[in-house]
Amino acid sequence: MLKVFISSIERQTGKTLITAGLAATMQSLSYSTNVYKPIQTGAENLNGFKRSPDLMKIKAIDPNIAVQSTYLMSGTSSPFVSSYEDNIKIDINTIFNEFISYSNLSDCSIIEGSNSISTPIAQYLTEMDIVKSLKIPLVLVVNPTKTSIDNVITSLKLIENSRVKFSGIIINQYDENSKNLEHKYFPQIIKEFSNYEILGLIPDYKDVKTLSPETLIADILNRINIEKLFGLKIAKLNG
Repeated sequence: MLKVFISSIERQTGKTLITAGLAATMQSLSYSTNVYKPIQTGAENLNGFKRSPDLMKIKAIDPNIAVQSTYLMSGTSSPFVSSYEDNIKIDINTIFNEFISYSNLSDCSIIEGSNSISTPIAQYLTEMDIVKSLKIPLVLVVNPTKTSIDNVITSLKLIENSRVKFSGIIINQYDENSKNLEHKYFPQIIKEFSNYEILGLIPDYKDVKTLSPETLIADILNRINIEKLFGLKIAKLNG
């Protein structure tokens, strides 16, 4: 079973796009794949029912990807605050049990986090506690245009102290020709200030609405080390 938890340091880093790309890529390699988003803030109302806008984006890339969410909240604040607004109590044990039953239905299971790895989800609990509970590898999506290198280094220290299984970092919207030197040398600085793997560099697509699934899958295959991301050899990549 291939499993990974996709999180970030800031909001709007593009982790849903990366999640969609990974899921569609694994589907293209003939691995049945599901995406589980335990907590969705900013849920949309459609005909009296809430739905996850992030999971709908993933389905738009590949409708064959199975998707599921447990807590859907209308508020756009942190899950802890939004749960107050919607009178919902987030239970980490419920998330664990639903993930276990849901992940058994597919060859590959990708979990997408909410706002960030340190976002509060319930009293005394953050998203990091979900990762600890599920005991699966963590991957961080960082975006040079959204996240300062200072915050990346601080967050990597937090992850190191948490002792979760950390696979590495995907840098999204990376421009190697950027005139902003911190953006340009973002991967190099991370390598020099940490011992963690840069799993891949994904370019800035400018307008993701015009991005084709084929282009996204090709970039995931060519620009991300999928085997290191999942922590094992993937036979269908080597066949």
